[in-house]
Amino acid sequence: MAIELFLFDLDGTLVDSAPDLVAATNLVRTVRGLAPLPEAELRPFASKGAPGLLGKAFGITKDAPDFAELRREFLDNYAQAMTVRSRLFDGIPELLTKLKAHNIKIGVVTNKVESLALPLCHSMGFGNDCAIILGSDSPGCAMKPDPASLITALAQCNVSPEKAVYAGDDKRDVMAAHAAHLRCAVAGWGYMEDDPKSWNAQYLATQPIELLHWAISLYD
Repeated sequence: MAIELFLFDLDGTLVDSAPDLVAATNLVRTVRGLAPLPEAELRPFASKGAPGLLGKAFGITKDAPDFAELRREFLDNYAQAMTVRSRLFDGIPELLTKLKAHNIKIGVVTNKVESLALPLCHSMGFGNDCAIILGSDSPGCAMKPDPASLITALAQCNVSPEKAVYAGDDKRDVMAAHAAHLRCAVAGWGYMEDDPKSWNAQYLATQPIELLHWAISLYD
């Protein structure tokens, strides 16, 4: 038995989307007369979506009365300019090519909404190579750490958890993978506030190609 499907988180794992996410966040600030925050200050929150970025930028939670309006504005800003400075992380193109050469299907399971995830994957050049791309609002899906999206991906790809793995850069990715009975690796080049060694993932990669070696070694 060998790995048949490698599922990935998107932001902070495959794509360095922080520059465009930060720009969208700062635009929400500047139209209100606030100075933009340094990219380095917001970057660790890029995998946490609107709640994380707006929480840092405005000191609010998603329960705040004005959060919905701020989120709508942030998402509008981002949708209009989400591929200005975003790029694949170094080593990701080689990883995806080698996974394909080993007949391992790839897929994306992200907390991004599907209407943003799909065009981002395609503009980054790997969308057509994916067996599946699921956003948090896709049918049968939910925001991680809820495992629903991973379970849906496995079902739609007709692959059992024993023949699939997941990689992400946030503790919620690891929690969702565990709940879906998937082995999980941490993308150590991603956006992290704390030490991922405490997340109890099966593997911590420091560069993308290590994910291939890890996946193959599971059945050596």
